[in-house]
Amino acid sequence: EKIIVTDRPFNGYYQTIDYAYWDRSGERPELVPITEMQVKAEISRPKDGEIVAAASPLRIHGAAWSGEAEIANVAVSTDGGATWNEAALLGKSIGNAWRLWEYQWKTPASACRQILMARATDSRGRVQPVNRDLDRGTYIINHVLPVTVEIR
Repeated sequence: EKIIVTDRPFNGYYQTIDYAYWDRSGERPELVPITEMQVKAEISRPKDGEIVAAASPLRIHGAAWSGEAEIANVAVSTDGGATWNEAALLGKSIGNAWRLWEYQWKTPASACRQILMARATDSRGRVQPVNRDLDRGTYIINHVLPVTVEIR
């Protein structure tokens, strides 16, 4: 219905409380508005809890993004983060766009549970954190999200 032009940042609830994070780099913690996307990769397939065939090839794939930087690398772990392997980046890199990726994995020969993880690195050298930073609130959830699969 209308646009209001101001000569200073708007201090509404979402801009100052909800879309903000705690920056503890200075002398005192400061609540800072979110201004950019953080580096992140997620697995789209297989899904969490999916049953997959033993001793079979499995395509693990998903998407990664990083705001204004480009995705430089996606690493995949099939053992809960103990080891990491480079995934193949798909398509052409385009700024401010998601980057698809895939990793070809041969599943273990015997029945077990495996924890799959994907971790991205961008062209600025920023690496997706393995653990959640509680100072990042709910709008900057960019930590690694594990996917558990059942091998049968």
